[in-house]
Amino acid sequence: MNDRDRPAHADDPRQRLVVAAIDQIEKHGIGQVTVRKIAAAAGVNIAAVNYYFRSKEALLAAALEGSIRHMLADGDEFLARMPGDPVGALRGLLGYYLEGSLRYPNMGRAHLHGAFHADDYSGPFPTLFAPVMERLRDLVQAAVPGLEERAAAQRVVAALSSVFFPAFFAGLYGGLNALGSPADRLAYVEELARRTLAPPAASASPAR
Repeated sequence: MNDRDRPAHADDPRQRLVVAAIDQIEKHGIGQVTVRKIAAAAGVNIAAVNYYFRSKEALLAAALEGSIRHMLADGDEFLARMPGDPVGALRGLLGYYLEGSLRYPNMGRAHLHGAFHADDYSGPFPTLFAPVMERLRDLVQAAVPGLEERAAAQRVVAALSSVFFPAFFAGLYGGLNALGSPADRLAYVEELARRTLAPPAASASPAR
């Protein structure tokens, strides 16, 4: 391996610890992660955790925040495309969220650990994702003539719930085998995108 092939964090022990913590959370779940496992995966001694982060909790917090910021940066590329290609950009965004959540279920559970266990929404995922949902609502409203803000918000809630819920609780829907293949998932997010961006239903005419 030459220098160009080395990961950007290879010579940064602090970043290696963050990457190792993310890997260990996904492998074992946040409740089973230990400082020893993280240090071994990062190739550093245990004292490095205290040196760089002061505590295991601070390291895990840095790992969770780093992962969600990475997700939001990738998602921003799709959001930026929505004014010119609403269906394609929204399909890509929902597909990105779905594939990521299915691939890294323990990271998703870790991000919402406080919400599930203590009704605490102060973590990095709820805090940093809230403005994204508001931006998506505004983009959906702008893309659908005549759609009111409240209706746009409801469509965003429905679309995001349809992506994250099956991913976080995959075992609940396993018997349906609805999202088992890439083709299934592509068709699923295509339908979600089209429903989210469909023209509002015409109001019923008053009875005479």
